[in-house]
Amino acid sequence: MKDYHYSFILLHGFTMDGKDMDYYKEKIKQIYPNVNIHFIAPNAPQIPLSIYDNEKLNSWYDYYTPNCDKEPEINEEQLIKNRSKIHQLISKEIDYHKNDSERVFLVGMSQGCCMALDSGLTYPKRLGGIIGFKGHIINRTIKDLKEKQKVWVCHGRNDKTIYYQFAKETYNNLKKINPEFYLLTQNVNHSIPSGIINQMKSIQKSFTLT
Repeated sequence: MKDYHYSFILLHGFTMDGKDMDYYKEKIKQIYPNVNIHFIAPNAPQIPLSIYDNEKLNSWYDYYTPNCDKEPEINEEQLIKNRSKIHQLISKEIDYHKNDSERVFLVGMSQGCCMALDSGLTYPKRLGGIIGFKGHIINRTIKDLKEKQKVWVCHGRNDKTIYYQFAKETYNNLKKINPEFYLLTQNVNHSIPSGIINQMKSIQKSFTLT
């Protein structure tokens, strides 16, 4: 691969895989057409999921409760284990960029948004930014926060998978301790394409890549 100027680590949603982030990859390439970006989209491990009768599916961590309107009970050991793996990916990309940590971005959708926020906010160096679609902040992330980061997230008022009011409350808690934060609110649902045009315009405005 030829030299690249930025690294974007893309984290997929619950029961999905890295290929499902291709849509976001292409949209990001469209808003930064003259910037050489390296995209990394790892797969979450296949694990037995308690809320699906222990069926093995891709997930960054197990859910013990299927809550939509408040934080679900999760397996924090799995969260921390996968956080560590993502930290390793971040560190590898920072090494490539000769220790310029602000050339590395995290992007996530749904559970991947939660994971991107967790991994970025618990990383000890300032990154280029964290971009999250339709997720929320996990309480453990606030507890383990290491470095203030530039955060852009979006959420839909019509989201029936992660309710808007719940997500907004978690983001308000983050903003108190991490003020460089922007929430784009739209009248959209939880699907990937929903609201994407305005989302990309907002991201382009928030992050200047040269």
